[in-house]
Amino acid sequence: MNDELEKYRLHRHIMCIDLKSFYASVECADLGLDPFKTPLVVADKSRGGGSICLAVSPYLRNKGVPGRLRIFELPKNEDIIYCKPRMHKYLEASAKVVSIFLRYVSKDDIHIYSVDESFLDFTDYKRLYPMEDIDLAKKIIKEIYNELKLYATCGIGPNMLLAKLAMDIEAKKNKSQIALWNYNDVETKLWNVRPLSKMWGIGRRMDVHLSNMGYKTVGDIARADVNLLKKKFGVMGEELWYHTHGIDMSLIQDKKKFKALSKSYGVGQVLFEDYDAEKTPLLILEMSDDISSRLRESKKKATCVHLAIGYNQDVGGGFSRQTKVLEPIDLGKEIAGVCLEIFNKFYDGEPVRRIAIAVSGLKDFTGVQLSFFEDKLKDVKEKKLFDTIDQIKRKYGKNSVRRASTELDYSTAKKRNEEIGGHHE
Repeated sequence: MNDELEKYRLHRHIMCIDLKSFYASVECADLGLDPFKTPLVVADKSRGGGSICLAVSPYLRNKGVPGRLRIFELPKNEDIIYCKPRMHKYLEASAKVVSIFLRYVSKDDIHIYSVDESFLDFTDYKRLYPMEDIDLAKKIIKEIYNELKLYATCGIGPNMLLAKLAMDIEAKKNKSQIALWNYNDVETKLWNVRPLSKMWGIGRRMDVHLSNMGYKTVGDIARADVNLLKKKFGVMGEELWYHTHGIDMSLIQDKKKFKALSKSYGVGQVLFEDYDAEKTPLLILEMSDDISSRLRESKKKATCVHLAIGYNQDVGGGFSRQTKVLEPIDLGKEIAGVCLEIFNKFYDGEPVRRIAIAVSGLKDFTGVQLSFFEDKLKDVKEKKLFDTIDQIKRKYGKNSVRRASTELDYSTAKKRNEEIGGHHE
């Protein structure tokens, strides 16, 4: 890479902006409450004490309450306000925040990382905004609060990595909620970070592997032999070494050019009552139908099926297994059939509270090859039938066509079809 191109990629003006306790803050704003003074929780209390809290207000976070827990784990000495999750409301608020960003940069210079976090590249707009990056960040954050009553934090850096690290590690602790990092801050602000999982890009599993190699801080990795890391972790090890030095060549504009391809599809649900060997297969079939629809929409077939079952908290444990199939599949009954083989083999009779199904090893679907020696016409007719069902559901809603079994009391399909991401619309 020549010097000019390297400079172009390594010396940008990037902001990473995150909305604080987003779901809880949206609910507080809707109720006219201060999220820093209100013990509010986003959770469906009607589902019982085992229901997962999607978010807690900054007030509770400052009291030491974690962002994700179950209702029964909440402090008993707080007069908590419960708000049922409303995903449409949160997506609407997220869109309004992005519309504020679009006043400052074009859509090509924004990367929406999640519903509450975005990267903005201001490099080509410096002449339009003759002010320091921190002052511009203050202006944008103030605009978000004035219009939506939502609080935001911002990390600023010469690349996406340092902007993200500045936000995660420093900005959230600053009174201004803003932090700016440059390359000369890496050794003093990043290298002392521990545990390693506090650094963006290092998950818990990677943390364990690195710790077993003797690396305790980010600086330990930065001072390590890059060839040793590459030998252990491949290209990811080399990239990690560069990241510990604050080096990141990726551009927001690159992410716009290349659309990420999903390598797997999955669906999961937490159950609010115990399920057994009689009831669980129906939920497996319903969830397999969901994945099947996504496969057909993307014109893919799967060659590997994964099933994970979790037991209730009194028992604990469960199992997680996957198996490869000889012929690529995309029908719900085929996916469910493989899952039930796994279930029947490993299920030991304990009460089921969590189910997750995923398919991977995706192959492009190129049609059915007819043969004199096999009856493939049935497959063609079945494919047309499900394509028609998919069209009806897209036009009239997921509950417009359902299996008769979804009318059973223990079916969860109808309820899940009325939700977004597992939560109420």
